[in-house]
Amino acid sequence: MTTLLDRRPTQLPAGYTLRYCVEGGREPGFGWIAGQVVLVYTRGWSRDDFGSPLVVCVGEAGAPDLVGTSAAHAQPLDLGLAGVDAVYHDGMLTARLDETRDFAGTTWSSGGAHSVTARSASGSFAVRGPRDLDRAELVATLLSLSPGE
Repeated sequence: MTTLLDRRPTQLPAGYTLRYCVEGGREPGFGWIAGQVVLVYTRGWSRDDFGSPLVVCVGEAGAPDLVGTSAAHAQPLDLGLAGVDAVYHDGMLTARLDETRDFAGTTWSSGGAHSVTARSASGSFAVRGPRDLDRAELVATLLSLSPGE
């Protein structure tokens, strides 16, 4: 039997390949917590591919929100699984710069990426991908992590 943090998606959008895996909070999936693994998939090896990856996060139950998401922008999502609460985010928080290009807070941007997050008693699960992936593809990847088990 594998542990929660050993879970890997069994379904991915066409063309994506695992490029790297970061364990233990060294990549900001669910914040900088130790109890998570972040898997990064791309279609190829170009800078553009790594600039818009498919990111899969698996974390312990009760993990913080997926970095770059906001409860104010969460849309409830019914996955059809008992005991699993899920949300969809149609974008992510990005840095807002002032006229001198200094950090001036964050703003919601729906042009680059979107994500689905599921939480259950067994763990926290999220999939973020570029906008050219359909929401159904993100959901299928998330469901292949078996969030209800």
